[in-house]
Amino acid sequence: MSFKSKNKMFIQTWLLMTLVSLMGLFFSWIISLLFFTASTILVLFFKLRFEHVMNHHNDEVALERNQTQHLLNLRQEQLDILMMYYPHPMILFNQKGSVVLSNASLHNLVKFKVDQHMYDDRQFPRPLQKLFKQAYYQESPMIQDIKLDQQFYSAHCLPIYVNQRYQGFLCVLQDVTRLVSSERLQKRFVADASHELKTPITAIKGISELLIRTPRMEETDRKDFTQQVFDQSLRLESIVKDMLTLSKLSEDKLMIVKQPNNAKAIINEILHHFDVSFQNHGLSTHFEVSDKTMMYVDKKAFESIMNNLITNVLIHSNANVLSILVEETHEHVIIKVKDNGKGIEKEHLPHVFDRFYRASSSRQRASGGSGLGLNIAKSFVLAHQGSIEVESELNQGTTFTLSFPKLTLS
Repeated sequence: MSFKSKNKMFIQTWLLMTLVSLMGLFFSWIISLLFFTASTILVLFFKLRFEHVMNHHNDEVALERNQTQHLLNLRQEQLDILMMYYPHPMILFNQKGSVVLSNASLHNLVKFKVDQHMYDDRQFPRPLQKLFKQAYYQESPMIQDIKLDQQFYSAHCLPIYVNQRYQGFLCVLQDVTRLVSSERLQKRFVADASHELKTPITAIKGISELLIRTPRMEETDRKDFTQQVFDQSLRLESIVKDMLTLSKLSEDKLMIVKQPNNAKAIINEILHHFDVSFQNHGLSTHFEVSDKTMMYVDKKAFESIMNNLITNVLIHSNANVLSILVEETHEHVIIKVKDNGKGIEKEHLPHVFDRFYRASSSRQRASGGSGLGLNIAKSFVLAHQGSIEVESELNQGTTFTLSFPKLTLS
């Protein structure tokens, strides 16, 4: 083979190898580029996916945080409303004995803002200082009755534990003044009733023993003692009857059925029942009322009211004139029961409607009354949503003024 042929072959071989090398490099570059591109795409994909997941998670966290904050705001608003409108004084102390929460009712009671004060602060009334101190150190539920400014409170103190660790205590004061007053009135009523019942029972017992020990008593004396027993039994019956009436009224067990009644007709009927008593006491009557005046009352209850007032005039006033005047206003019917008797002393006027009250020790015992008539009259008037007042001057007479609401279309 000639030199030229060998040289040509060598060049062709070199060119082929060069071409193969270039093609290898090209394909390697293409593969590297594809790998880099694929890697970049994968990295971008996973980055975008991660960002999407994170953004979604952040959105969920933000939504949950907003919901939690909204719930906290709602709970705080509800707590503020509760503290503002809760009627009983309430105060919360932390484990250090410092006030962390209190309501307006407590501020009104102690007359100052109690926030950040300690349980033993001297600005608290003395009974509250003792109560808070005992509750703070006792760390157990307690109930205690206290008195503040003539008001009676039942204090309920509860310790607060979180994970069995003491965190403070809560005190709530419930006003029980009406309950205490009611209990006192009940005890007084029982005591007075026992005293009043004892008088006729003692008289009946004494006279009965006398009649038993004296079988040969003169007939006139026996009749006299027998009459006394009968009179005392009537008084006993009157007291028991009035006590039952008052009991029913106080417990709302006595039904009041209000109906339209002609004032002139119903009062004339009541006065007619007293004709004999008026004659025996030398008492004349004066009655003024319009024929068209109507009253919206329970007839039996109204009769009881007027009977008690008229009986009071007959027994206690020493009057010779009884006047009954009926007037009308736009919303009420006004009835004035007036006598010209001896009157009532000013110091006794505030108590004339009290149960078993008497101006003198022998006043009602001598009359045989139960001592409950005027109280029953007032109770019946109040049951009609009305009012009753008394005015009196010594040696000038007494006036009882009754007011009953009219029946309106509204």
